[in-house]
Amino acid sequence: MEITASRLSEGVVLVSVVGRVDSRVARDWELGLVAAVSEGGGRMVLDCGELSYMGSAGLRGLLVAGKKADADGGRIVLCRVADRIQEVLEVSGFVRFLKVFDTVDEARAALQE
Repeated sequence: MEITASRLSEGVVLVSVVGRVDSRVARDWELGLVAAVSEGGGRMVLDCGELSYMGSAGLRGLLVAGKKADADGGRIVLCRVADRIQEVLEVSGFVRFLKVFDTVDEARAALQE
């Protein structure tokens, strides 16, 4: 797994993830997401276009980062989510509090509303 973060606009950070998010990388995943939320002032776009797998450990990291974003007055949105990852988000109920968009631009726009 590889995570990169960059500033999209004032107060919005883009995090791109490549590879698998499983129990082997769970700690780095969670710490990376929480750090990115802090950097973005609570608002983060998570680009999942290169994410090949997410297990329960990955979901836990999303939950922790989501709570941090909420506490900071922001939120996390996802984009470019593969069907298999979307199914995991739906089955786990994460789509109730994490919005998913087709593109980075759509996700960024949703955070700036």
